[in-house]
Amino acid sequence: MDKDLMDEELTQISRRGLFLKGGAAAAGFTVLGSPAAAAFAASSASTIKVAVVTHGDTGSFWSVFKKGVDQAAKDLKSRGVSVTQVYANNDVAKQVAGINAAIGAGAQVIATSVPDASALKDPLRKASNKGIEIITVNSGLGAFDSLPTYEVHIGQTEDVAGKGAGKQFKKVGSKKVLIVIHEASNSGLQQRAAGVKAVLGSSKVKVLTIPNAKSDIPGTKAKVKAAFNADKSLDSFLGLDPDVTIPCLSSVPKGTKVGTFDVGGSIKQIQAGKMLFAIDQQQYLQGYLPIVFLKLFKTNANTVGGGLPVLTGPGFVDKANAATVAKLAEAGTR
Repeated sequence: MDKDLMDEELTQISRRGLFLKGGAAAAGFTVLGSPAAAAFAASSASTIKVAVVTHGDTGSFWSVFKKGVDQAAKDLKSRGVSVTQVYANNDVAKQVAGINAAIGAGAQVIATSVPDASALKDPLRKASNKGIEIITVNSGLGAFDSLPTYEVHIGQTEDVAGKGAGKQFKKVGSKKVLIVIHEASNSGLQQRAAGVKAVLGSSKVKVLTIPNAKSDIPGTKAKVKAAFNADKSLDSFLGLDPDVTIPCLSSVPKGTKVGTFDVGGSIKQIQAGKMLFAIDQQQYLQGYLPIVFLKLFKTNANTVGGGLPVLTGPGFVDKANAATVAKLAEAGTR
């Protein structure tokens, strides 16, 4: 390494500079290695209170996330970790209350999704001012980097994932894609749509925003059907959640090219030829990794990412690998 570059790296070492290079894979090996094991053993007598607070529900996506959290809690229970969980089901007030409750209960670390940074800025700033470590998961990349106790974001880069979806549609010759945004205030969903537009061009993408689309599936299906009836140039459909995409398969014209974000029950639809692809952000990792990362930080001063997110996606499930992923999905981890 060039001496000047080495000197520069050394001067940048800080509480977030002592990181494990290589993202999740490197962190995984460190967790299993003897230095981390020794740290775990040395600290098992003290309890580390971890609070997981998300905007999610417990549907097909978030149930897999929760399975990751549950497994990490089980794996680390004997090593002094206790975990509480709140799933706010897109209720901002409930998520804010969950974060405030975690602060009041003495949580030392909080892992939270951030669909709406403006709504969560006050409770997260309060948490950070009290010295509580913070990891963002699933959504909120870049929203709270300035907080003094912020660690890292775990998830996928949504605009990159959106571009990946755009490339999938471009490959099969899509003329115009209808995208349904099912949570109006979720910036991550808007970034996905923007990524598709960046690849296909704005004129080849129509965005339909349906607030709380998952709570009114019949109404959502009707709106999707009406959109296709009103614009005959639409020949493709992208849902940003399988709980929206799959029900809408019966609302789009025959021969429509369909893709979805997240896996859920889409694997069977891919195998049956009714769907082209699903973008997999591996939410099991998003639930599992924060518990491990925070435990390592509290016991061994390890941080990850080096100022960059730890990416869990995007991966792609299509007909070529659907059978393999299907076996894992049966166990609830994909």
